[in-house]
Amino acid sequence: MPVTEKSLLTAELRLDVQEFYARYAECLDGGRLQQWPEFFVDSCTYRVTTRRNLRLGPDEHLVSLSTRSTLRDRIVAIGQSEDYEPHTQRHTISNFRVQAASDEELRVQANFQILRTFPEKRTELFVSGCCLHFREKLCVLDSDVPPESMLYPI
Repeated sequence: MPVTEKSLLTAELRLDVQEFYARYAECLDGGRLQQWPEFFVDSCTYRVTTRRNLRLGPDEHLVSLSTRSTLRDRIVAIGQSEDYEPHTQRHTISNFRVQAASDEELRVQANFQILRTFPEKRTELFVSGCCLHFREKLCVLDSDVPPESMLYPI
């Protein structure tokens, strides 16, 4: 989907994209996981992979969810997981770039880092990578060694 009109890539559009990512990060950082699926359309795709797995092919994902309903199921599973350990997260999402736009769709790329803090422990870098948004959210982790737990959304 090439950018067909320069007028579509306005400063207002770029600010709207930045606001969307800010609300997304605020939702996850604030622990409002039940609201997370609302950032997606019903027929969405949400995938998390590593750079290496991306090169290996489409079936090599750490997480792959195909509808908003499966995203909701994921949130329920987090609440029931025995692996859950209370902590806080901080998402830093930067270098937003609208790669393509039409009247109905955008293709956006952004970088991210997620910091985690467990009670009485130092803050640590959890993951970093880039996200591509276009009919799906694809998070590509910088490291080929994924974190031990991928319970929480990125």
